[in-house]
Amino acid sequence: MTRRQRPADGRTARAGRRFTDVLEDLAAWILTSAGAFVLVAAILSGFAAHADAALRVREERATRTTAEAVLLTDAPVVRGAKGSAPGRVRVEARWTAPDGSLRTGQVSAAAGAPAGSPVTVWVDRDGRTVAPPADEAGAMAVGGIVAGGLLLIGGLVLGSCWAGVRLVTGRVNAARWEREWARVGPEWSGERR
Repeated sequence: MTRRQRPADGRTARAGRRFTDVLEDLAAWILTSAGAFVLVAAILSGFAAHADAALRVREERATRTTAEAVLLTDAPVVRGAKGSAPGRVRVEARWTAPDGSLRTGQVSAAAGAPAGSPVTVWVDRDGRTVAPPADEAGAMAVGGIVAGGLLLIGGLVLGSCWAGVRLVTGRVNAARWEREWARVGPEWSGERR
């Protein structure tokens, strides 16, 4: 094993480092550690958001059912661009609620559907029309969006901090080099009087 050799003036190699180099190294370690924390926090938050959304999906599936509704009036015809699919419109309809009572209200139907046409609707326990229950893919998307959003925000913050450290240390180094050149430059260029 060899011993570390000292420079001729007796200083260790570390002693000759600039303060800005030490500051950059310290900032790099802190920001790298913060980046690891952001990564773990994003993953855990993504899993938590997914679990919450999946619970909501299960609750919606448990409380929502389909019912056959019958249109009471003709659905209006919607004119769109040539070759486009007909849109959906709101139309008055009647359906049977889970408790057996008859309900009426607005439902979504294909444009131009005649009165008496059957339409499948989602209803809650009280027989009110509701949106279809969310699916597991939606819960996965929520988790991914939360995790990705936190990673993006964390990355932007940490990247901005690193850019700020580099800007400050660059300016300090440039000012130091200017001062040193003002002192040494005339000797090198032969302009010293």
